[in-house]
Amino acid sequence: MASKAEGRVVYDLLIKGGHVLDPATDTDAILDIGIVGGSIVALASDLDSAEASSVMEIRGNQRYVVPGLIDMHTHVAHGATTLGVGMACCDPDTIGVKSGVTTVVDCGSVGVANIGVFPAHILKTAQTRVICYLNVGSFAHTMPGHADINALSDVNQDAIAKCIESNPGLVKGFKLRVVGPIMAERGEELVRASKAVAVEHHLPLMVHIGDSEAAGYKDPGQISALTRFVLGTLTEGDVLTHLCTPHVGGVMDAEHRLVPELKEARSNGVVLDPALGRGNFGYEVAMVQAQLGLHPDTISSDLTVFGQSFHCLLECMSKFMAIGYSLRDVVTMTTSAAARAIGLQDKLGEISVGREADLSIIDVVDGAFQFVDTAGTVFRGSKALVPVHTVRKGEPVVPGWGTHPWGWLPANDTSAA
Repeated sequence: MASKAEGRVVYDLLIKGGHVLDPATDTDAILDIGIVGGSIVALASDLDSAEASSVMEIRGNQRYVVPGLIDMHTHVAHGATTLGVGMACCDPDTIGVKSGVTTVVDCGSVGVANIGVFPAHILKTAQTRVICYLNVGSFAHTMPGHADINALSDVNQDAIAKCIESNPGLVKGFKLRVVGPIMAERGEELVRASKAVAVEHHLPLMVHIGDSEAAGYKDPGQISALTRFVLGTLTEGDVLTHLCTPHVGGVMDAEHRLVPELKEARSNGVVLDPALGRGNFGYEVAMVQAQLGLHPDTISSDLTVFGQSFHCLLECMSKFMAIGYSLRDVVTMTTSAAARAIGLQDKLGEISVGREADLSIIDVVDGAFQFVDTAGTVFRGSKALVPVHTVRKGEPVVPGWGTHPWGWLPANDTSAA
């Protein structure tokens, strides 16, 4: 409860006049938010500024206060991967609170060989909430090469069990990337082994589909067949990531039809996440899927250092708005839907009294913008989302300069001039 001073209720922070957009509670109204001790204690019109130690006044008719954004596919094992060797990871606060995002999920940047970097270094210093999904491959992204797994022995079930036992509560899920030559040879075995690990520990399995190097295999069709096997293996709460991949191994066949296993997977409760990244999003694929009525459950960035100067989570949301999704749609996919996807719907993704004060304050900017997909295809949109403030556990954080040299906004569409 709020503290008392001279007979008055005192808020640590009062956010005044914000347009609160919270799809989880069906809230779309101008409201004030009172915060004490990192939690929301009041949500109403015209709360008294005199009762607050600090007041943040929201101005602008296209400025919104939304539940703290959740990026459910990132790579933030900062310091555990090495430039020139592994896949360099981002600092969690750079792509988190300094980018308008309060929660990030690291999706398999490290395996059992070096998961210890999280409790020893990252979790102690990050202001952003960081959730860890362990790669089933022991060395994961820390080693040279395209693949995480090069032999069946890389999935060490005994070592994973010891890791879970020794680090209670640290690992919240598992990650498998269906990439690399071994997948064409023994992919089904690896998928089964990975799912067995997830079942053993009662945790979700996230599977990366789409292999950018599959064109070099003797039979790329094997990768597509393996994706269908993956869809038949995943169960409720598991995540299929890179839904809109333009690479071999996606969820659409050569005639742009959805593979039949996809409908059953979704009906079984499998989460469909696009995880755009620098190399895993095809605009035309996403457009065709939308036309076919296939809509992702969530939106995530799949950010690594490689993609950090390419886009942020808010720009990924803007890309889906350019496809035709509404502001409410993309907010839903990065708040309540994302919270449900990572099993934290009782804690995250909603603005209500009693919840932790994780909030993202964003602007909707009108203009003529151009976006770029994995293949370099330029597409256009009239809306862009940019961060204004992040509130994490009641503490305001000012965003950084922005993804691009000129700031947060996507490039101007010069053809519209």
